[in-house]
Amino acid sequence: MKKLFTIIAIACLTLISCSGNGPEGVAKSFLSHTNKGEMAEAKKYCDEKTASILGMAESMLTPERIEVMKKKNVKIDIVSSEVKDETAKVTYQLTSEGEKSDEKTLDLKKVDGDWKVTMNKEGM
Repeated sequence: MKKLFTIIAIACLTLISCSGNGPEGVAKSFLSHTNKGEMAEAKKYCDEKTASILGMAESMLTPERIEVMKKKNVKIDIVSSEVKDETAKVTYQLTSEGEKSDEKTLDLKKVDGDWKVTMNKEGM
């Protein structure tokens, strides 16, 4: 019985640590939405400053451009992540139409206990 409890506890911890609320899950959700032109959804995964930047980008997107973005099948691969206290750096690579991008990084920070993408205008 004790062994069964230990196995269940380990399984639960593994599921919790792999959930979408960690820096890697948040980064992947943010990137997925921005690559589809879904800026309103992407704003849920970033801090206020980044949401403001996304608002500016959103205002420049035409409905036609959003349709093109949605049709592209962009695959997001998380290469690595490094967490240090209340900040994290997630390295990722995008694949679209068979071509891989260079590795890029996304900065995250904890805001009210939740991981949020944070960037400045230069980071866009």
